[in-house]
Amino acid sequence: MIYGDWIGRWGQADGGREALVSELTGRRYTYAQLAQDIDHLAHLLGNELKIVKGDRVACLSLNREEIITLFFAASRLGAVLVPLNFRLAAGEFDYYLNDCSPKALFCDGGHRTQAGELAAKHAIEQLVCFDHGAGPGLSLPSAWAALPSGSLPAVEIAPDDPQLIIYTSGTTGLPKGVVLTHGSIAANGHNTVLGWGLRPGDRTILHAAMYYTAGWNVFTLPLFMNRGANILVPSFEADQVLELIERERVSVFFGVPTMYQMMLESPAFPKADLSSLRFCISGGAALDLQLIRAYQEQKGLRIWEGYGLTEIGPNNFMGNGKPGTFGNAMPGVDVSLVDDQGLPVEAGQDGEILLRGAHMSAGYWNKPEATAEAIQKGWFHTGDLGRMDTDGHVSIVGRKKDMIISGGANIYPAEIEMHLVEHPAVNAAAVIGVPDPKWGEVPKAVVELRQGQSLDLAGLLEFLQPRLGRYKLPKYLAVIDELPRTAASSKVQKFILKKEHGGADHA
Repeated sequence: MIYGDWIGRWGQADGGREALVSELTGRRYTYAQLAQDIDHLAHLLGNELKIVKGDRVACLSLNREEIITLFFAASRLGAVLVPLNFRLAAGEFDYYLNDCSPKALFCDGGHRTQAGELAAKHAIEQLVCFDHGAGPGLSLPSAWAALPSGSLPAVEIAPDDPQLIIYTSGTTGLPKGVVLTHGSIAANGHNTVLGWGLRPGDRTILHAAMYYTAGWNVFTLPLFMNRGANILVPSFEADQVLELIERERVSVFFGVPTMYQMMLESPAFPKADLSSLRFCISGGAALDLQLIRAYQEQKGLRIWEGYGLTEIGPNNFMGNGKPGTFGNAMPGVDVSLVDDQGLPVEAGQDGEILLRGAHMSAGYWNKPEATAEAIQKGWFHTGDLGRMDTDGHVSIVGRKKDMIISGGANIYPAEIEMHLVEHPAVNAAAVIGVPDPKWGEVPKAVVELRQGQSLDLAGLLEFLQPRLGRYKLPKYLAVIDELPRTAASSKVQKFILKKEHGGADHA
């Protein structure tokens, strides 16, 4: 594999094959056409914006085809794409931009004003908008016609050179930029093609937001590696997805359990023709066995369960196991389950899941201590508890980490707690996940108030909304006299909170 130039190579060798379909613009790209657009944008990056190897290029935009073009154009130059989560509150972007220090910021028209303010505040040299219109920075359509065609001089790219930085929050509450290299992304693609048996010409729907790993590394990039096609939509809509599967003859599909439930409940589901699908993958949270049975009985479809993290994978298992398991590890992936002393556990026993392979990230941007903690002796410590049966099939039994998974999105309680304690009425706070019929889990705040203070959920949300993305906001609030803590270290005992306040209510 020639790092940084997959599309260019397929554009030469199999240029007439369809690569990308945009439901936003109606445009259909062959590999040759997509390669030409990548060449154009690479000229803009290299010649006009003076982007060089190692520079970070940030992007604040809803899903659209230009983000894919930008990724591959930056990769040609050895630059690093940093997609930003458009769901964040305005003040949250400061940390990200201070941390990654991008040389350029790309945006869509809907974020142009905000991107202009961020570029000025953080002294970002170049601002480019994907759309026509008035506003700060360069409009890409205005510059497009004048850009030369043809490839730029080749840049030497090594497997360990960074290609993509995706931010994911950590237990400290501060976001961490996961550094995905050319080698790790390519290795995940190889594992996926082999482990799931992807074929040239396979087609999927790209609905996952491209600021997190599912939007790139479940099917998108592995399919581009293997001459498949992505049908791009701005976001997930159950009725649209069902219609597209039938119209575009989609052969493989990824979703989180909430999405499969929404599709099942759609009035269009009974008559939807899903016969083109060879298999489906579910990730982000445990898949209900009743949901698996419903798809098998009504559509003859098996949904495979996947498991992965931004830091490694995200494709680690082949989905060939019993319902409720991930199956066996993919080619090129090693898995080990260990106890608290780091010793391997026997089949049937619970242990922390450790993973390793060439698909592992290089760690966290600007955070060597966090990297050293997560990656030890070549193994990535997931923080998740699993169990392996005698056939080597792995299942999740719990989480050592305190993460809440809501509709497939990771929410880290420590980040919310950091802002809760800034409220003038709050003395101490903890956040737990509680059941939700639609999203699986949602955050619930449990707070200890200062003397003489009072607080309700409406007042709390008014305080938090400028500080946190909407999906991170607590859906419930419990006010208690005192948080339960350990005697030795005064750490909050969340298992007690979950037992006493783990309901989807305000108790």
